[in-house]
Amino acid sequence: WFAMARRTGNRKFRSEAIKVKKQVSKWSKAGDPNVKHYDLMLNAELAVLDKKYDKADEMFKEAISHAVRNDHLHHAALFHERFAEYRLQVHDDRDDGQYHMDQAIRYYTEWGAIGKAAKLKKDFEKM
Repeated sequence: WFAMARRTGNRKFRSEAIKVKKQVSKWSKAGDPNVKHYDLMLNAELAVLDKKYDKADEMFKEAISHAVRNDHLHHAALFHERFAEYRLQVHDDRDDGQYHMDQAIRYYTEWGAIGKAAKLKKDFEKM
């Protein structure tokens, strides 16, 4: 929902995204260790929508770090992918976008998602 809200600016997508974020935050606050990194990631996505870019950068990095520390490589890959897209779309920062996309590709590859990694590499080269 967050990706669609960012791309389209549609309030319906934002509203749905916030509903999901509230549920995940509730689980995280209840102590579920499997969703803390998701909660951080959704905080980053919301900060982007709210144009709080410094907070978004901080939350993306924290979400990635938490996912890596807890061996959630597939989530670290996804979070790097989303961070790369944000850095490119919002800041037009090709170098940082490239770094995070490379990290996404690396983590997808380590996790065994070779096809996903190859697709990202091919798609990113077109940008």
